[in-house]
Amino acid sequence: MAKKNIDLKESLNFASKFLKNKNFDKAEKLYKKILGKFPNNFDANYFMASIKAQKNNFNDAKNYMEIALSINPNLPELNNNLGLIYLNLNDVEKSINYFEKAINLKKDYIFAYTNLGMAYVELKQVSKAKENYLKAIEIDPNNLLANYNFANLLKRLGDHENSVFYYKKAIEIDPNYLPSYNNVMDLYDKSNQNNELKKLINSAEKIFPNNQVIKSFKAKLLYKEKNYKEVVSLLDKTEFFPDQIIQKQASYEVLAKSYDKLGNYSEAFKLFRMLNDIMDQRKDKNVDKKIYLKTTEDRLNFFSDPKISNWQPTKVLDKKKDPYFLIGFPRSGTTLLDTILRSHPLIEVLEEIPIINKFMDLLYINKNFNLSNLKNINPNLIKEMREFYFSQIEASKKEKEKKITIDKMPLNIVHVGEILRFFPNAKFILALRHPYDCVLSCFMQNFMLNHAMANFLDLNDSSKLYDLTMSLWTKYIKVFKVDHHIIKYEDVISNFDKTIKDLLSFLDVSWSEDVKKFYKTAEKRGMINTPSYNQVSQPIYSNSMYRWKNYEKEFVKSKDLLDHWVKKFNY
Repeated sequence: MAKKNIDLKESLNFASKFLKNKNFDKAEKLYKKILGKFPNNFDANYFMASIKAQKNNFNDAKNYMEIALSINPNLPELNNNLGLIYLNLNDVEKSINYFEKAINLKKDYIFAYTNLGMAYVELKQVSKAKENYLKAIEIDPNNLLANYNFANLLKRLGDHENSVFYYKKAIEIDPNYLPSYNNVMDLYDKSNQNNELKKLINSAEKIFPNNQVIKSFKAKLLYKEKNYKEVVSLLDKTEFFPDQIIQKQASYEVLAKSYDKLGNYSEAFKLFRMLNDIMDQRKDKNVDKKIYLKTTEDRLNFFSDPKISNWQPTKVLDKKKDPYFLIGFPRSGTTLLDTILRSHPLIEVLEEIPIINKFMDLLYINKNFNLSNLKNINPNLIKEMREFYFSQIEASKKEKEKKITIDKMPLNIVHVGEILRFFPNAKFILALRHPYDCVLSCFMQNFMLNHAMANFLDLNDSSKLYDLTMSLWTKYIKVFKVDHHIIKYEDVISNFDKTIKDLLSFLDVSWSEDVKKFYKTAEKRGMINTPSYNQVSQPIYSNSMYRWKNYEKEFVKSKDLLDHWVKKFNY
């Protein structure tokens, strides 16, 4: 028996040395051999769980950790670690149970509080997440992960000022923790706080010389400052590590745009294509461009029936004023219009909040609705759906006293038919831009990919979706009386006052000089959640007009589709 104990002790010591040197494969082999003889050995089970977790094999990690915990259930560290394993297995409720056990065993267990905050974030229980992060920070104000994770939560919630505060606190705690810099630079970049961005880059470069993350933000800043040659000089020879895909994407985008500004259009187009290839390879496996095409095609086919124009008006039981929508194809100038309109003292614009998407999910998924049901809708369903929409609008509004609230989501254009059957007096602002420029700009943007945006990874796919979308719009205005106002991006640029006065007249509000200072509004907005965030913070400029001519040879396959709309929209 004594010999067995000596063998076990020696084996554990050897395994521990392998583990210390991060030679996980050798350590794992030895622990397996130990467990073959001593299946209930605490150390072997615990460290096997740790190795499996390191290798992202969380199911095996769970099994070993549970055995270790059954041997010694009162160790707070074990309960915390098992909670983390369950969190990685997406069993959030169980993870919370173990984190709470860890805290019961050790009242000031800061890591358990931080992990509990992460778990509640997963459940979207924001107040509980905040409570646990703040408890962790109260226990130890200088804990890096507590400050950093709390900053992440605040950033996700849109509380950018406080998120910057906690990220900066994390930088003070550990000046060598790059993710803190990354997030603050991202916030400064997207909120156009360029002076603050420059200061942070300068300090970060001293700690992280030649770092690709810092370089990508420096390139963005140089681009904003119109130092295009410096962007090329900085990025043209930069190589990225395999795990720096996001930085690679950002760098390709700003490098491509710089080549565009310098007139090297072939190199620019090549880089945009490379960027889109990366995005295509990295997209979520559930994202499928064909799904959105089918959504559009289904409506195009359905609303092509001329008999729809004879449908009886829907019965609205409430007296609420129907909503205003800002629609159009992406990259048609909707963010510029948004910023101009929100500069008016009587207008609030809700920026790309997917309220209509939620409306459609509720209608088609929860209510078993289909397009054919639009002909005769039960008034009670109309009432219920209208209440849902208006409650979502109220929850999203920040300035309750404004006379007009505009729901801005360009691709709501696809659902105009459904919108009109529930909101027959809705008003639509249709933003137009030269079809070629619009499609090219979609191709050149680093969008967050979903079913719709996946169509913009290819110039021809973008053109096809443009053709389908505008064909659907023409069907809508044939079969419905659509109260709408068309506004062209080019007219906003070339004849601002008249174009915006006409738009305000459509909205039944008087002219305000404030709309001419829209770029000042953009400076005060903080984060702008569209690819145009760095463009609307400057006065009107015309160099985005007719940009497509520099890439005319790339449109050979799309020419027939787009020329039809060039003529239709009088370009």
